[in-house]
Amino acid sequence: MKDVKELKLMTLDDVTSQIKDGMTLGIGTGSTIELLVPKIAELIHQHHYEITGVCTSNKTAFLAKELDINIVEVNDVKKIDLAIDGADEVDPNLNLIKGGGGALFREKVIDEMAERFVVIADENKIVDYLGQTFVLPVEVDKFNWYQVSKKIESIKGVKVNRRVNEDVPFTTDNGNYILDCNLPEGIDPYEMHEFLIHLTGVLETGYFLDMTDQVIVGTQNGVKIMDK
Repeated sequence: MKDVKELKLMTLDDVTSQIKDGMTLGIGTGSTIELLVPKIAELIHQHHYEITGVCTSNKTAFLAKELDINIVEVNDVKKIDLAIDGADEVDPNLNLIKGGGGALFREKVIDEMAERFVVIADENKIVDYLGQTFVLPVEVDKFNWYQVSKKIESIKGVKVNRRVNEDVPFTTDNGNYILDCNLPEGIDPYEMHEFLIHLTGVLETGYFLDMTDQVIVGTQNGVKIMDK
């Protein structure tokens, strides 16, 4: 029985084979990406690839710079060739919930810019519907977070918690709060996203809908590729 880290490591060869010399890469956030970043550095230092990275979080940028990967700001690039990231949930239509690491706004900016967006995940992230095993993170302004949470809870069956880290409210790289929403079965992700995104104070939701080109999944039976 392979553990979760082994399942994640299984996905790396398939995704690094898609990285080409001269690319601008969108580099995501989370435990799977932390395993990928040294592989990107290997392409640069051992295979002499010229790669520019745009990171979805300060944490990833720090890790990449430590390995001498050329990292630039998103406003300094005209396009992103390939974005690679993990996910908290993947449904049968390759729609995602992301934001467990709190970087969902920056992730969405970079993944939308990319000509191709590939997700790497272990089999535990594959679900029948979004919200089945994970909360929906929503990034909100600190000013009116409580009012926003109450509006979200006006939807039947939805429970909202402000994310805390060691008893302190979690703050994103953008200086905002995250509201984690427990969703009942039967919520339409498209309708829910539309409702949330129009609430004053909501910056972005953790729904990544109609964005993913491919999901590479590490399973107990090997690597499974899910294409759009």
